[in-house]
Formats: sequence, C-alpha cells, structure tokens
Amino acid sequence: MVKKILYGGSLIIFTILLYHVYEYYSFTKERNAFIQEKGKATTILLKNQIDSVLSVIVTEGERLAKDFGANDYTTQEIEHIIKESSLKIPALQGITACYEKYAFSGDRELYCPYYDKGTGSYINVGESYDYTDESNDSGLWYTSVRNHGAKWVEPYFAEAAKDWYVDFGIPFTYASGPKKGQVRGTITMSFLTSGFKNLVHSLSIGKTGYGMVISNEGNFLSHPINDYIGTKNLSEVTKTLENDSLKQSYEALLRGDTGNIEFEDKEREDQVLFYYDHIPSSDWGIGLMFYKNELLDSTSALNHRFIKLALLLSAFLLIIIAIYFNKDYLDRQEIWQLSILATILLISNIFLIGYLEHTGSRKTTLEESPPIADINSLGSFINQQNIRLETLKLSKYVPVPTGIFIQRMAFENSYNLNVGGTIWQKYPLDIIDSVQIGFRLPQTSPFAEASFIEEVYRKKFEATQASLGYMLIGWDFRVTLQQYLNYENFPLDKRHINIEIVPVNQEDKLIFTPDLASYEFTNPSQKAGLNPNVKISGNKIMGSYFNYSVESYDTDFGYGSKTMFEEVPILHFNIDLRRILLNTFVTYLIPIFVTLIMMFILIVACSKTEERQGIIEGMAAFFFVLIFSHIDMRKEIITADLIFMEYFYFITYGMIILSTWNLITYAKNKAAIFDYNENQIFKASYFPFFFLCVLIVVLSKFY
Repeated sequence: MVKKILYGGSLIIFTILLYHVYEYYSFTKERNAFIQEKGKATTILLKNQIDSVLSVIVTEGERLAKDFGANDYTTQEIEHIIKESSLKIPALQGITACYEKYAFSGDRELYCPYYDKGTGSYINVGESYDYTDESNDSGLWYTSVRNHGAKWVEPYFAEAAKDWYVDFGIPFTYASGPKKGQVRGTITMSFLTSGFKNLVHSLSIGKTGYGMVISNEGNFLSHPINDYIGTKNLSEVTKTLENDSLKQSYEALLRGDTGNIEFEDKEREDQVLFYYDHIPSSDWGIGLMFYKNELLDSTSALNHRFIKLALLLSAFLLIIIAIYFNKDYLDRQEIWQLSILATILLISNIFLIGYLEHTGSRKTTLEESPPIADINSLGSFINQQNIRLETLKLSKYVPVPTGIFIQRMAFENSYNLNVGGTIWQKYPLDIIDSVQIGFRLPQTSPFAEASFIEEVYRKKFEATQASLGYMLIGWDFRVTLQQYLNYENFPLDKRHINIEIVPVNQEDKLIFTPDLASYEFTNPSQKAGLNPNVKISGNKIMGSYFNYSVESYDTDFGYGSKTMFEEVPILHFNIDLRRILLNTFVTYLIPIFVTLIMMFILIVACSKTEERQGIIEGMAAFFFVLIFSHIDMRKEIITADLIFMEYFYFITYGMIILSTWNLITYAKNKAAIFDYNENQIFKASYFPFFFLCVLIVVLSKFY
C-alpha cells in the first residue's frame, strides 16, 4: 500500500515539475518577448509622433509658400499670418517669412520678420545680419533653401534668437511679371531642437534609457548631452566607441537602416537594447537605448520560479529514494538514510533561497532614480526635471557639479554613521554672487557630539572655448549621519548608506549634479568617491554611486509658495553594503547548532530508565546558553522589528521543549510511536523537522 502511495505521489510531483519547467521556459521567453516588443513599440511610437509633427509643419509650410507667392501682403498682414500659423501648430517655436533683397519693396533692402512664440514678439532677422549672403554660415537656413528648394535644414544656432534650431524651409516665387518663377523669398518653419528631446522624454524608456535624433548628415538634433546638439556628428561619436555592437548599430543608423541590437554593458552589468529607425517625412534617423532591468519590474518573479523548481525537485528525489528501497516498511538503516537525505535537501533549499536573497540587488523606491553613472543618464534626469518646470512655467534649475570623496567611515551604532572626507562644488561664475554658496547634510544626527564642515580651498577657472567658467570650492567635513536602516532581514539584509547633499537655499533654484568628470571611473562597482582603504567591519562594500530622489514637502517653510518644495530633486551619494556572513554564523549560528547537536546526542544516549530530573536540568542548561546568545544579538542590533535571525532561536526553543517532552515520555511512559526502534522516529525526524521549520520561515520571509 505504501509503495502504491509513493508511486502515485512521485507521478503527481513529476507531472507538476514538468509543468513548472515548461512554465519557467515560457516565462523567460515571454519576458524577453515583452522587452523586445516594448522597445519596438516605443521606437515606432516616437517615430510616428515625430513624423506626425513634421508632416503638419511641411503641409503648413507648403500652404504659406503658395499664399506668399500668389499675394502681396503688407507688413501687418505678414506679421498676422505668421503669428496665426505659429499658434496653430504647438510644436513650432516660430515662423519666418524672408524676402530677397528689395523683393518686398523697392525701398527696403532686407525684410525678414520672425515671430517667436516663446516670447510673443517679432524679430527682424535682417537687422542682425545679411541672411542672403552665401558666405555667412549663419544664413545657411535661408540660402540653402533658396538655392536647392524645400528641405529640412541641418541644425544651426540662430544668432537673433540665441538658440539651436531645426528648420523646414520652402521657397516661394513670383507669380507674375518679368520675374515670374524666380525665387522671391522663403518660408521657414522653426522648431527648437529641445522639442525633439521633449518628445523622447515623454515616452517611457526607463529612468536612464535615452533617445537620439539625427539629421540626414548625421548631426545630432536631440541627445541627452546638450553640447552634442548641432556640434557633434554621429560618425564622430562612432569612431570613439569601444563597444563593437554599439558601433555597428550606430553605423546602421547612419545608413538609414531599421533594426535593433542587444549587447552587454559590462560597466552597468546589464543587457542593453538599441533600436534604430528612420522618419519617413524627413528621412532623419532615430535611436532609442533601453536597459533590460529597467524595463522589468524586478528579478523576484524569476527567483520565485527557481525556488519552486528546487522544492519540487527535492520532493521528487525524496520519494524516488523511498521507492528505491522498494519496501512497505523501512528498516533502521533505511530510515536513517532517508533522514540524512531529507536534511541535505532541506539545507540545500534554504541555502538556495538565502543565496538569492543575499546576492540580489536592493529594491529601489519609485521616487529614487537608478545610478547616475554617465552623462547620458544624468542628462536624462536633468531634462525630465526641466521639462516639468517648463510645463509649470517655472525657471529652470542651475546645475552645480558636486563631488565627494570619503576618507573615513564607521558605524557608531545601528543607525548612526560617522563619516569624514571632502566635498567640492563648481559654481558657474555668472551666479556666484547671487546665490548662497555651500551645502547642507540634512541627515546630520541631532545627537551628534560634533559636526565639522570647513572650506579648505577655492579656485577660479576662467571660461574657455570648450567650457564655461566656474568657481571651484572644496570643504573638509566630519559628521555623524543618521541612517534609516531596516534590520528585519538580518543577516541577509542589504545595508544601504545614502548621503543627501542639498542646497542651502531652495529659492536659488540650484540642482546639485554629480561631478562625473572628476572621477576616473563612475561605474558603481568601481566604488568612485571612496578611499580604497575604507573598511566597515563585518561588511563588504559592493559599490558606490550617485543618484537622485524626488521629494515633496507638506510645508512651504515660510516662503508662502509650496510649488518651490514640490518634487524637489535631491542628490544622493550611495554606498551599498553586503554583510560577510561568516561573522554572523560564528557569532550566532554556532551556539544554535552546537546546542542542537548536544541535544541530539542526549536524545540518542537517553535510555528508558533515565531520570526526569537529569533531562530537565540538561535542557535548561541548553536554554540558558541560547538565551544569553539571543540577548547579545539584541544588544548589538537595536530595532523594534522581529529579526530574521531570531526565528532560528525561536525554532530552537521549540526544539528544546519538544525534545524534553519526548525524552520524558519515552523514558517513563509507554508510547508505540516512541518505542519503535528505541525512539528512532523522533531521532530520525529531529534535524529534518528543524530545517523544515527554518525552510518555512525562509519561504515566508523571502518568497
């Protein structure tokens, strides 16, 4: 009968195991398909959005060119027409109606009104420079269209408007008279390059994923690095790349191909997807880069499937061994063999779950950005903030590059961290006299015995052609910071140190940005900003990085405007720690396992005639050994939470009570279940039962 039950159970578990293997395969396949589909869909959406905007601009430009060629308008009529057309198309920054020399009237050499929708004013471009002069590069937006017909002009810096533009220009001609058919002027539909960036960032491409738009000649129309727009070409950037896969995708983008490529970013330890396509109405190229882990919620779903497969496989192996014995009733040796196998399988599952939890990445909050490890990810975050401010009609933040180098670090207790090092900042020279210099560390402990921040150096760097001028100021600091750490999962917890650095005065509209250029490496695993000699006892430093959180306060701090304190970006310097488990095992688990082994020896050695008093005294001694170890752990980790490690103590307390009851019952009373093979059932199930309880706790905590 027992064999039939085992055969039936093994068949059921094997069927379930096969199902979950197939489900795991399907899940990974669907997950990869989801990532691919999301990347493809986002790329197509961006392409269609840009194409739609450009098509509307082209259609309106063609209409205006036809009207201007067929009619002679007055200055008032022209200004009214270009204003109305500009307001009709939200994406446009403005429209310019330019005439050839003396083509507007015989007594006016240059007439070229530009309506700037941003300021609501008109600019006469002809008063700034001669736009008809082919030797003047600033007038290419006009002369290239006049000479070659309707086209999208390469990005240029508009002298009059002082910004980077992309224009669609279309010529209009004389409709009658001796000059019929000759070019009389051009209509220019002006689009700020930042408009492309707004479109890119309006899509969900991950918190550090980024997009780019390039012209027919490969010039950047949109890129997270603002300095690239109009000044850099994709072919130039391609030559500097070390990643062959990314280089191939950039070359394909330059050729006008459509497709995607996947490669590994070793610095970020993540898979990267790069999609490239072209826009039909202009034949411009677009590229979108995604990081796989950012497109997925977390790896927990995958880990759950690993654990489920391990548990099912363990149960299947256990039943197969029992079937292998091929008996309805097992003898003494076979019971011990089954007990040892069950114990090994239980320990293996516990270690698997513990390993996945211990080595897994820390979960970030929704308000927290991923690591800022490169200029692209920094540019993406800054652009998102500026887009929000533009929407609210607020002034943009002024970036202040900020760096930190930690020389010393040690935990004072469970929550207070002593830190010492240097912080430096680079203030633009044009704001140095109008803002409050310095920073605050809002996490400074209110009970800190000393807090020291002192300026140690200051140097002025004048502006050059390659960079803006700035004032470099450095401070030495020694402070005690209060960290809100969660010890609930000790010792598998991931201690995350974060140092908040905020401006002194929020009214200055400063945003502290990581001074990435001052570090040789910015990848988190390279531990930028940390002295290599910094050690934290019992912990391994896994990485350091900058990132941002966005905080909203429910007070205006007396300023009278809560808008200033809504979605405030806060710069963090982060350090991730992972506990060295050997220290924890030696300190806390060895007393537990020694107690369990000593109790097991007592159970094995106990005979039917053992005195009850001796049993109780022995178990009481084991209890006091554990209770003192438990108290020591609570003294070291002060928290109101129930710590994961405490469950080991609670289970062992239960084992002490259960073993005491078993020995007393076995020694003095008749009980068939205990008398079988001299209490072998309890002895053989002793360790499997303990580790089964531990496995249940581990599953409830981490599954």
